[in-house]
Amino acid sequence: MSAATDGFVGPRIASQTFHPGGRVETERAPAVWTLAHRGYRGSGRLDIWVYRTKQLALEAGATLAMECGLDEDPHAQTMFKTRRYQAVLDRYEETSPDSHLLRVQLAFLQPE
Repeated sequence: MSAATDGFVGPRIASQTFHPGGRVETERAPAVWTLAHRGYRGSGRLDIWVYRTKQLALEAGATLAMECGLDEDPHAQTMFKTRRYQAVLDRYEETSPDSHLLRVQLAFLQPE
């Protein structure tokens, strides 16, 4: 891992297989936390940012949602103030056109 990716790329659960008797096989793969946004700006382009942790990505996404109009939504304001960032993202998608998207998710990296 290079200094540029330090703390960003980490082993994440890629799959889990549950077997009879309670045995669980877990496969991990290198991944990063991403924030993806498609809205009114950018002619429908999809913007993606990478974060060190899921929590940082959720907070950035909730902040963006508030800047994109949810700051006028009392329910969203309450969720943001109480740091319920995933709920703010859900509210953004709930109140936006179907073509809009604001999500935090893992992006698994392919080996070179």
